Amino acid sequence: MQQLIGRMARMYPLLILMGFMIVVIAFVVGYFNSQSAALYYAASKTVRETQLMAQRAAIESTSLWLPYFKFLGVGLILGGIVMALRIIIDNLKAAGVEVLENLPPDRRPALPGAPWYGLLMPVVMMLGEVILIVALIVSIGNAATASALFSSNPVPVIDAAGAGTLLLAQLQSIHATNAWLIPFKFFGIATEFLAIVMGLSTIIYLLTQQTELIEQGINIGKSVVASPDSAQPEKVAFQ
Repeated sequence: MQQLIGRMARMYPLLILMGFMIVVIAFVVGYFNSQSAALYYAASKTVRETQLMAQRAAIESTSLWLPYFKFLGVGLILGGIVMALRIIIDNLKAAGVEVLENLPPDRRPALPGAPWYGLLMPVVMMLGEVILIVALIVSIGNAATASALFSSNPVPVIDAAGAGTLLLAQLQSIHATNAWLIPFKFFGIATEFLAIVMGLSTIIYLLTQQTELIEQGINIGKSVVASPDSAQPEKVAFQ
């Protein structure tokens, strides 16, 4: 499993590129949505409420799903950073193995393994991506509800809707869903940052352990060279 994750980690440039492209697309869509909003609110209230209902629906629905689309792009960029950290961790472990191979097998110390949080780092990263994808899917459904509501009902009709009506139920659903989606998307981003912290902590751990390992290797190498039993002392090289 860890080997499979290590091979997948080499795709980190693709994750970062995909995330960046999503952020760029979100910026372009947001720009055009701002222009539509400017034209919409430049009209009189009567015109807005009677002739520009489709524009109002587009503005409202876009503002509901676009932030989650953008956060997914940011999450992919952070996921790419996590995968890049995984490659650094694998390279550090490979360097440790290379150092130990220069020591006699019977006196070779054990290579320290990655800590538990290093093994869980990819899982936490994927959890964050799943959270952001779920948030985007729910926001698209919420945007569809808003589009159906505002495209066929003028604002005064919506405001005058009584308790228990379909219009009020749709409006309630939109605001209630958006209220929990906002902290949910930040939870996804926080999970991505947690994975990055776990990766950095793993790198610090491995560097500390391998520094001690190199010192042990040097001492073992000196003892092998100075051993009187060795007719031809073995040269120990560290790369």
